[in-house]
Amino acid sequence: MATMNLPDNPNTSTATVGKDYLLYVNIGTVAAPTWQVAGGQKGASLAMKADDIDVSNKASGGWSAKLAGLKSWSIDLDGLLLLNDAGIEALRQAFLQGKQLNVKLRYPDNTCQIGWASITDFSSETPHDGEASLKGTLNGLGPISGISKIISKAAAADVVAFFEGAAYATAVKMGATVVDAASYDKAVAGQLTLESTYLGTLEVGEHIFYIDLSIGGQALAVVNLTA
Repeated sequence: MATMNLPDNPNTSTATVGKDYLLYVNIGTVAAPTWQVAGGQKGASLAMKADDIDVSNKASGGWSAKLAGLKSWSIDLDGLLLLNDAGIEALRQAFLQGKQLNVKLRYPDNTCQIGWASITDFSSETPHDGEASLKGTLNGLGPISGISKIISKAAAADVVAFFEGAAYATAVKMGATVVDAASYDKAVAGQLTLESTYLGTLEVGEHIFYIDLSIGGQALAVVNLTA
């Protein structure tokens, strides 16, 4: 029987399964990342939250009123404890040396979120009647990027990065390279637009942008340029 050409669901808003989400560690440099998957993963759960600031008062009608304060993120990792796995060894080395880790959480559609984190828990369990397992906690140092944008080099489009609403972008670097101010629009508070004319000149591949903010600190944006 000939192979049938079955239709694809035109609805792209579909559910996904957890096995297709993977945590990677950068074992290269900021300028030229080398992303190594942490082997044996069973879970890599991202939590993003903000502190509650209570602004309730006598005029709030007897209701509690809360605003979002400082934001934070963390990743809880669990999986099999593999020997001679480069990703796991990078986590172990970072824990022992107290080094910050550049990490990536990749989604099933090849988009991702990237940030810097410290590893504050690196635990193993080795029961006599079960598999050797690993648990780790990565706590974010500063921001995690929004979900990366995938655009075509042949038909490049503007990419907007969002950050704290009271902030303006003051400077941008792609890795360690300063981006010319003519390549982006920073006029709107809380966001920066990377111009399509600039993005179309970049090489095919993943590009990480570090955005300096007027209130201090940085924001991150990731663009994946395809052919």
